[in-house]
Amino acid sequence: MLSERKIQTLIIQDELRNRSSFVQPKKRKTALHTVKEKAKSYMVLFLETSSIHGLNHIVAIGRHPFEVILWLIMVALSVIGSVYLSQTTWIRYQFSPTVVSMDRDMFAWNTTFPCVTICPNNQLDKIKIDKYVQNSNEPDKEKLENFIRSLANVTYDNFETMPTYDAIPSDKYLELLLNLSAHFKPTLTIGASGIMLNIIPTVTEMGLCYAVNSKVAVYNSPSYRSANRWDIIKSPNDTFFVHPLDGEVFAQVINISNSYDAYIHGPSEVPDISSKKQHSAEDCYMKLYLTALTVYTAPEAARLSVAQRRCRFPEENNLQHNSVYTYTMCRMECRIKLCLKYCQCIPHFYRKIGDEKICDVAGMHCLGKHRDILYKLRDKDGKKIHCDCLPICDDVNYVIQSSILQKWFLGTNLQWGIVSYPRMRYRRDIIFGFTDVLVAVGGMAGLFLGCSVLSFMEIIYFLTLRLICYTHAAVTK
Repeated sequence: MLSERKIQTLIIQDELRNRSSFVQPKKRKTALHTVKEKAKSYMVLFLETSSIHGLNHIVAIGRHPFEVILWLIMVALSVIGSVYLSQTTWIRYQFSPTVVSMDRDMFAWNTTFPCVTICPNNQLDKIKIDKYVQNSNEPDKEKLENFIRSLANVTYDNFETMPTYDAIPSDKYLELLLNLSAHFKPTLTIGASGIMLNIIPTVTEMGLCYAVNSKVAVYNSPSYRSANRWDIIKSPNDTFFVHPLDGEVFAQVINISNSYDAYIHGPSEVPDISSKKQHSAEDCYMKLYLTALTVYTAPEAARLSVAQRRCRFPEENNLQHNSVYTYTMCRMECRIKLCLKYCQCIPHFYRKIGDEKICDVAGMHCLGKHRDILYKLRDKDGKKIHCDCLPICDDVNYVIQSSILQKWFLGTNLQWGIVSYPRMRYRRDIIFGFTDVLVAVGGMAGLFLGCSVLSFMEIIYFLTLRLICYTHAAVTK
């Protein structure tokens, strides 16, 4: 009896031993597997609690896979629609947030008195030329004098007519012309009390000229260039303004002494070779009666970027050869680049920078072959050359209502002034500001996703503080 019990006990122990031998040990989870599980759990937590519509349906318990795919597609389409329309709004804000409107209260503003640039047709002093030619070592005095007189009048119109002469270095051309220039000291009078304006010499594409009531002519003056200055000159009181209550206001330049070309322009502009001119012969009295059209930029629009308002202020300079920006100077910069491209040199009346070469006679003849392109800034097919020149933000355009040229026995005189004050002016102002961008983007997000500012704050919260807390709790557990 006892032996049978021992046998049964042994049989039970063998069975237990055999069963235990088949039990597999429990596998330990790897760190990567744990991180994946925690990340999945955290993502589900975000989707379940987010205030963005539609996300909770993706992770809801008991959803059919088809329902999950449907909601994923709907949420994705909503995100795409919201981003697309928001991007369209942002592009509009970046490139066309301004509008040009009209002000009609003519008694509420002042108008800049017309600026004039006078370019004498005979820029050289005969006595200086004779002395220079006589003291030179050139055996052919007539050839030297002919070259100097041609050089004084050369421009894009007649580069190809320059006579061949190599005894004078090209980088000395401008210095020679300035030293031999005639004195220009006419009498300037203004038909208003307490106003004093100066005549400023300035180097233009037409040679040495003289500007009145200009803010930017000084940056091309011989003294400014010779001093190698690039700074901005602060002179806020050098511009003459008039008001409709002032009546007709005229200025006169008396005793100019020879024929000239007159260019009318705004105070923040300069003339170039393509600008419209008024010619007066010697011993004539020219009278110009003008009206003005002002374009100005509101302070709110002025705070926008250049790309947004599509205009530049003079101090927002991106030109290499000038200290300030104007639309005409930008066109000159474009001509300089074309000159370097076609002939590897620039004319002497431009400001040289770096290792740029001043054109000698051969270089001028080369420029003459491309005269139409350089003058009109259009290629051979008539297509406008892209110079990326924007208008200046505050400008005044003048229209000549009448021009009178009559013989005058008391010398060569010029009179100009405003006889008809503008009854309106153009104002560049913001029509679509940053607040409008926020409203539009918020509307798109609310329409497509039903979210608000707090929804975006939730995303930031889940990516920062909540994530840190969740990670800390998972590690310490």
